[in-house]
Amino acid sequence: MLCLSSKKSLLSGVSAVVLATTVGVSAVGVSGALAQTAVDYVHSGGLDGWADGFTERAAGVASTDIAEARAGDNLRITSGIVRIADFLPSRHGDIGVLEGGAGALQMVFTDGPFGVTIGKIQKLGTQAVNLYLSISNGSAINVTASVSGNAVVRNVSINAINGDVAGSRASVLFNGDLTVEGTTQIKAGNNSTRSIDATLELKGALNKFAQDITLDDQAGGNAYLTLSGSGNQRIVGRLDVSSGTSNADNTGQIKAATDGEGTIRVLNGREGQSPSKATFDIDIGTGGGSAVRLKQLVVGDTDKGGHAIFNRGVHVDAIDVIAGNGVLEHG
Repeated sequence: MLCLSSKKSLLSGVSAVVLATTVGVSAVGVSGALAQTAVDYVHSGGLDGWADGFTERAAGVASTDIAEARAGDNLRITSGIVRIADFLPSRHGDIGVLEGGAGALQMVFTDGPFGVTIGKIQKLGTQAVNLYLSISNGSAINVTASVSGNAVVRNVSINAINGDVAGSRASVLFNGDLTVEGTTQIKAGNNSTRSIDATLELKGALNKFAQDITLDDQAGGNAYLTLSGSGNQRIVGRLDVSSGTSNADNTGQIKAATDGEGTIRVLNGREGQSPSKATFDIDIGTGGGSAVRLKQLVVGDTDKGGHAIFNRGVHVDAIDVIAGNGVLEHG
């Protein structure tokens, strides 16, 4: 096991590896002025499906039935749950702007590959939406939710625990800046005969987490947190980034569900090129008498560079900094 303290160090080494978790939703109605988005569908209460292929309704034809959504429509969830399932014939769905109240967008897939693309995610008044992605029992292989722009969400859950096919992956990718006001859970699956990974991948410049990011490996599956932006990135354990980096300001941390679980990967460059820098203003694992360390920290890969800067505590069992491609600083 290995812990880093506060002396600045530069590491360059050898070898590589990879990362996943789940959450709950409080369905409360939201009142007040609506946000500025042109909304095609408003969902309030209960469970409803964003259904058959996103292309069923002809452009310009009015409908109040969310089951007739077309590609790129905007969605507002004031409460309750909207579920996207894998009966979509195109195997891919698109949402323009997802606007959240206290409800949730739930993506549950039993068959793959399958993908959902969301333009951006924003709050409705003071409320943010919950975002859930899971593999259920069935033949799912790779399922991915990708957010193109900036996102503000309440809770994020990536859950591969019920996956049933070896090599399956559940991934959520945020390409823009991300704010998570609640918890983030990345849970891999399933058992020793099936390796099913879950990944949260961040590409945005600023990633703010008010509460914990929990990485939960299961036998045969890895939970990953990956930073892979093309420019400099920062991940912080608080929402108010202007308030400094004192202990009092930092509430969120990156932690393992149990000791020795979860992998952080920093892959923000190409082979032979100077990578961008990923700065961690967030605690990683816990030390001391009740230590709960992450399994691994990987900086760089055989074909990708990585440059990680850690400004707070780092408690992991193993650190791999790939020779020639990885740089690690701790100060």
